[in-house]
Amino acid sequence: MSETASTRRLVVGYIATDRGRDAIALGISVARSIDIELVVTIVRPEASTILSGGAVPKDGAGIVEQQIDEWLEEAMALIPDDVRAKGVIHIASNESKGLMEVAESEGALGIVIGARATTLMRQLRIGTVASALLHSSTVPVFLAPHGRSDIGPISRVTALYGARPGASSLIGAAVETAYGLGVDLRLLSLIENDGLFEDEVAELTEFAEQYGGAVLAEHASEMLASGRAVVKSQAGADIEEAAENIDWQSGDVAFVGSSRLGRGGKVAIGARARRLLRVLPVPVVVVPRRAVSTSRPAAH
Repeated sequence: MSETASTRRLVVGYIATDRGRDAIALGISVARSIDIELVVTIVRPEASTILSGGAVPKDGAGIVEQQIDEWLEEAMALIPDDVRAKGVIHIASNESKGLMEVAESEGALGIVIGARATTLMRQLRIGTVASALLHSSTVPVFLAPHGRSDIGPISRVTALYGARPGASSLIGAAVETAYGLGVDLRLLSLIENDGLFEDEVAELTEFAEQYGGAVLAEHASEMLASGRAVVKSQAGADIEEAAENIDWQSGDVAFVGSSRLGRGGKVAIGARARRLLRVLPVPVVVVPRRAVSTSRPAAH
């Protein structure tokens, strides 16, 4: 297949650990759902970083280069024949900066990274690379949960939203992705009911569901009318309890939005979303404020 300017790409950040293999697994699942090319990327530290402090011998840079070449070969060997992929070694001062540079140069629709290894009942731990991306990326960031990233083809998109400015971008990206994939869409508002009376919870639930339905109708009313999209709410004593009670199915992907601090179309994950990431057992896509679809090329 010839490569064209309209080729859709997804950058997969790889390191030779379980975190890198989780990212590869999620990238493969996405590629089997969307006609997209994976750009498997290893960020190589700049020579000044490698050799700082004199801890590495004179030929140290060459040794590091050879090792990175071997790691990339190992990564590419994980890609099955039915998935289009290419390998890239990119030099940058740090991994997050390098991944964003590759995403920009490739016109990628998003960046996939693995979360850190989990602790008991904590699904997604945010390390330094993820944290940097979640405060500066201009494209969606896909977080691959440890050991739960090989989800097969995507079967449903669940957008977890709040009734506040910014949900429109999130719901829009979720609608476009679900519509482009031909899968179901679920808009789910998580409500913290700690300290609220029952009538207040009911009122907040009704408002959240009406809000989600109104935003959805602006984007794809036919999905709502046909039953392919549903709008619901889930209440709990706190955000973690509400999220822990969500029912998931095989192939589910969750979309969460950026905080109101995410200006300039960049991802900026807030405290509420961080709490969500601790309990969600499925891959998570964090959407920038000015969202782009992950299922088709952005309009020019």
